[in-house]
Amino acid sequence: MLGLKLSIVGIVVLVGYLIYLDATLTERFSSNRYQAPALIYGRSLTLEPQAAVDKSALVNELKRLNYRAVNAVKDSGQYRLTEYGVEFYRRPFDFATGPQMAKRVQVNFAGNRVQAIMSLPDGRTLNRIQLEPPYLGRLSGGNNEDRLLVGLERVPSLLIETLLLVEDRDFYHHSGISLTSIGRAALANLSAMRTVQGGSTLTQQLVKNLYLTRERSLWRKANEALMAIVLDYRFSKNEILETYLNEVYFGQDRGSAIHGVGLASRLYFGKQVEELDAADIALLVGIIKGPSYYDPRRYPERAQERRDLILQLMFAQNLMSKAQYVTSVSQPVLPAGTGQLVTENLPHYMELVKFELGRLNLPANWQQEGLRVFTYFDPVTQNAAEAAIVTELPRVSDDDALQGAIVIANHQQGGVTAVVGDKNPRQVGFNRAVAAMRPVGSLIKPLIYAEAFQSQPEFELGSLVSDEPFQLQQPSQPTWIPQNFDKKFEGEMLAYDALAQSRNVPAVRLGMNVGIDRLTELLQLSGVDSPISSVPAITLGAVPLSPMAITEIYTMLAQQGSYRPLQSIRVVTNHEGLTVYERNLSQARRIFSEAAGFLVNFGLRGVINEGTGSKLADAFGVNKLAGKSGTTNDYRDSWFVAYDNQHVVTVWLGRDDNQPVQLTGSSGALKVVQQVLEQIPIVPLQLNSPIDVEAAGFHPQLGVRIPVDCNNARLLPARIKKLPENLGCSGNIEEKSWWQRLF
Repeated sequence: MLGLKLSIVGIVVLVGYLIYLDATLTERFSSNRYQAPALIYGRSLTLEPQAAVDKSALVNELKRLNYRAVNAVKDSGQYRLTEYGVEFYRRPFDFATGPQMAKRVQVNFAGNRVQAIMSLPDGRTLNRIQLEPPYLGRLSGGNNEDRLLVGLERVPSLLIETLLLVEDRDFYHHSGISLTSIGRAALANLSAMRTVQGGSTLTQQLVKNLYLTRERSLWRKANEALMAIVLDYRFSKNEILETYLNEVYFGQDRGSAIHGVGLASRLYFGKQVEELDAADIALLVGIIKGPSYYDPRRYPERAQERRDLILQLMFAQNLMSKAQYVTSVSQPVLPAGTGQLVTENLPHYMELVKFELGRLNLPANWQQEGLRVFTYFDPVTQNAAEAAIVTELPRVSDDDALQGAIVIANHQQGGVTAVVGDKNPRQVGFNRAVAAMRPVGSLIKPLIYAEAFQSQPEFELGSLVSDEPFQLQQPSQPTWIPQNFDKKFEGEMLAYDALAQSRNVPAVRLGMNVGIDRLTELLQLSGVDSPISSVPAITLGAVPLSPMAITEIYTMLAQQGSYRPLQSIRVVTNHEGLTVYERNLSQARRIFSEAAGFLVNFGLRGVINEGTGSKLADAFGVNKLAGKSGTTNDYRDSWFVAYDNQHVVTVWLGRDDNQPVQLTGSSGALKVVQQVLEQIPIVPLQLNSPIDVEAAGFHPQLGVRIPVDCNNARLLPARIKKLPENLGCSGNIEEKSWWQRLF
């Protein structure tokens, strides 16, 4: 009687517990199965006819993406060199614009440009082809789990069949637990004299991974079985299988746990899950039993033995042909160049992405679906920046405390493509590219000139400016006597020459005419959000800004006065490909008129052609670049900014303790800029003259308009102005003789 009562009580307790599990598990499994991180990607290399990409650049990109060189291209992820270019099989990828299937193409080159793109094998001409973007890393809300969520429809049927063969043959027939599977696994293991199959169902394994600890006890095992029964009752087999495929653990990468077949495929094979072949599938399924024990990176022989055993099972169960089996067992356990999702960490760029991601209006529960963040990051410019700062700093100075930062942006897109915040590009910590606030020196002068062109209609590149000493009296302040860098004065000179030669005194005089408050306002309109002291010394750059802020200002100048904030993030989607955020590139704010923007760009091109940046013209040719140097008091900061028709490259050198480094902008930072530009394809600067600007002649001593055909004329762009018919080359009105008036 007592036993009956205890049995009834036990049944009641069990039913109650099952009801509790049903309520809690259903809620958790429906809405919070796992956390998925934000996966960060760089830019997609886009190839189209006449694109400035050469053969070696394409091959390097393919190698970065773990494409394999072969003699005959048959599968995705392969490439080969041909007589006129490169043939490759682009992998399938879910781009920000939507999924694209694998595609085999031939890209031909003419010099350093793409000549033509053909689809193979049909030979159809293509207008463009995108390579999948490089994976940069992950950002998450605190856990150390990495996964790329994939739908069941994307998983190869051979992977599903092999997984069920090894782990749970009765998956579609049991109710969460299977006594048959336990018995079959025991027999298989005895027959092979080793463990080749497990007794737990996939549902039990999923419950253990999601909700239970690794404790070995009868209670945990019983709890696992009950929870598996509840899940199997409440959810479809396909839902459970898809969740398992996204949750199963596959090992570690740089301290992060790799979960799910989506990211494991990328980690071990450099492939999308759709691309996995039989050998890949066998290895992945084999790893599930013991990700540490069968880690193919640490124990390749052990992992290969496990893989080959599973290949035997696949062959024995007619999941593959004999030819496929022979081919599969002969493959290396891992392709060369794989085994890491991220080969190099990018702490300074990733810090920028994390900051921007935190400012976006993202769904509060984004970790349930995960994010894919597509950035402007360009590995070519990043590698160039890193190499430049590592090699050039010891060359320009033997000061061990010398530090540096580099920011590179695509000013056409308003996107940050590379960031280096330390002389050691891998150093985690203080990111000088965004956090080092240093006086900018002469880098501020283009803003002064641009505003003068805009607000003073009579001021032109050919106008005279005064390079004569003067004193500035300030209330409750000592008298300020601005000096030029060389402590000399040139007297009256053309504005173009004063800007190209970076003369201080003319810039101060012009800045005082523009107005200190207006100059402060211009900095704020150009993206500066840090405090600015509105003092006369601001005309010589006595305002601390970061290299990122300077890059944003010069991006505006490169766009001829049109401002768009710099960003690292272009598009954000969830793991299913649905767009969560997309940048609106059409939104821009005009700071200067097109005419003023054009004139200051022409002057900054002169800085490179014949001014303080002429070493870059010597290296790369005239009219290809514009830029500006910057040096602060006592040689504490060395700046240089250069830009072509696509890139803005900003370099700062200095010491964290603000001690002098004895470098000017031209003797220090310029050399780092030059090293960067030697490694990236320069897109020659194209200055688009507005309709109200024309080529004009200026008297070199008087700074007034004269006819353009005068031998003494300095030819410079200027706003269209009708000149008197009898204006002479002297700059004066010349009366015509009766003979000239007659004819």
